[in-house]
Amino acid sequence: MAAAGDGNVPAEGETQLPGATLSRVGKSFGAVALFNGFDLSVGDGEFVVLVGPSGCGKSTLLRLIAGLDRPDSGEIHIGERRVDGLPPGERGVAMVFQSYALYPQMTVAQNIAFPLRMAGRPKRELDESVRRTCELLGLADLMGRRPAELSGGQRQRVAIGRAIVREPDLFLFDEPLSNLDANLRAQMRREFAELHARLPATTIYVTHDQAESMALADRIVLMRDGRIEQQGTPEDLYYRPATLFAAEFFGQPPINPLAGRIVRADPQQTEIAIDGGERIVLGPLIGPAPARDDVVMAIRPEALMARPDRGTVALSPRAVEFVEWFGGERHVRLRTGDTALVWRTTGDRPIAAGERIGLHVAPEKVHLFDSEGRAVPHAALPNL
Repeated sequence: MAAAGDGNVPAEGETQLPGATLSRVGKSFGAVALFNGFDLSVGDGEFVVLVGPSGCGKSTLLRLIAGLDRPDSGEIHIGERRVDGLPPGERGVAMVFQSYALYPQMTVAQNIAFPLRMAGRPKRELDESVRRTCELLGLADLMGRRPAELSGGQRQRVAIGRAIVREPDLFLFDEPLSNLDANLRAQMRREFAELHARLPATTIYVTHDQAESMALADRIVLMRDGRIEQQGTPEDLYYRPATLFAAEFFGQPPINPLAGRIVRADPQQTEIAIDGGERIVLGPLIGPAPARDDVVMAIRPEALMARPDRGTVALSPRAVEFVEWFGGERHVRLRTGDTALVWRTTGDRPIAAGERIGLHVAPEKVHLFDSEGRAVPHAALPNL
């Protein structure tokens, strides 16, 4: 990212990296309005990941920025230029798609060189740009091979190289790793992170994979039904979810939602009665109490512990339904009555189905949401 001595002002000798801004963008498909006054700003050199369920509008946003679709209203700027009226080739954008879309008859070098050849670049300049790009992406020894002779990860690197060689103002990536197997996706995530560190270009990256977004993003934009649900650093969305939807979207195993109601809220404590009878005491609410007493108390699986610690609150003992073992950790599903939860533990003692275990949690690691799914902040318990 652009390191600057004053805000986004580049240091002496440093190149300004254009950002992107979408203002009041509207887009409909027939009678269905996907975006209605959508706003998004991406900073110079920032790596922003758009994440969310299928159909939320992630890929459509990329297509609007790239010029492959036209907005019905609003403005799109890249740097200081308004581009929503420009054809794709004049926007200074390079887009990498889910499919590699390489020319099978061309070598790696020829595929990467193709956009420069189409732009009429001199051969000497073209050859030097291709060489530098191949070295950057670890493709220098593969320049003479054709796509059929490459692995999936190598083909995706060629597609990325074809974007890099154009030296665009803005990179757009539309689920570029979704065609790869799990191990190769993990490897390519690391390569993307390393590439961004070496080539700090402004990037908008679309994925439906929450782990991918957490690993890569400077800022995550979580989308839902054509709007922004929450945005912030990966740590913000994981540890400080603004809605139950955000809390449930991130984390593996998912967060445990326990339905309940507020039975007491005073300046010292908040008492929650969970469906099934148990009661949990949290710190005082920050701000006014919700209009309705119905709430959801959500706890991440790794926040649960088998032994009490200073200031933790106890949950009623629950019976173990099943245990998934992953070598370094176990995912234990427990139930009491109609309520079930998953506990993620690194403990090495055997855990058997049917065993009853009482778990504990620190109050500050409990997330509270109102009946509309909005976060209800609460403070730490006094005198802990």
